[in-house]
Amino acid sequence: PFPEPQAKLTSFPSVLGLDGKEKMSKQLKNDIEIALSPEDTIKRVMTAVTDPARQYRSDPGHPEICNIYRLQGYFNPSQLDALADQCRSAKIGCVDCKMLLAQKINSNLEPFRERRAAFAAKPQYIKDVLADGAQRAQAIASETLGEVKQKMGLI
Repeated sequence: PFPEPQAKLTSFPSVLGLDGKEKMSKQLKNDIEIALSPEDTIKRVMTAVTDPARQYRSDPGHPEICNIYRLQGYFNPSQLDALADQCRSAKIGCVDCKMLLAQKINSNLEPFRERRAAFAAKPQYIKDVLADGAQRAQAIASETLGEVKQKMGLI
């Protein structure tokens, strides 16, 4: 008999997009793309929805309902408690919090962006890697298909 496939689920929840309404999605344009420049990442983060109850910089914030604060938890977890205190006491504004988040995102994405740029500079290498992978996958698929046909009595 064939082995029964098992689901591989992670404990990582879906991440709300910058609009604070739906999960982060490129299609909804509420995401943070790895390919964006650091400047464009800042621009994108600055469009994000924050605490709707906080109208003025001097108003105390409510980090528990703020999507930027939630995103800080992924990129800046060591500062969460301090950010919550600063937000509640209006020592930090939403724009400042967004800028801090954008800087953390950029510093986290920098190694990926550098590696992506290095690969983009070698298109033939990428083609060779893909061709090699396709060849190895084809060999495995042929073997598996042969096993399937044999177990089904087709050969």
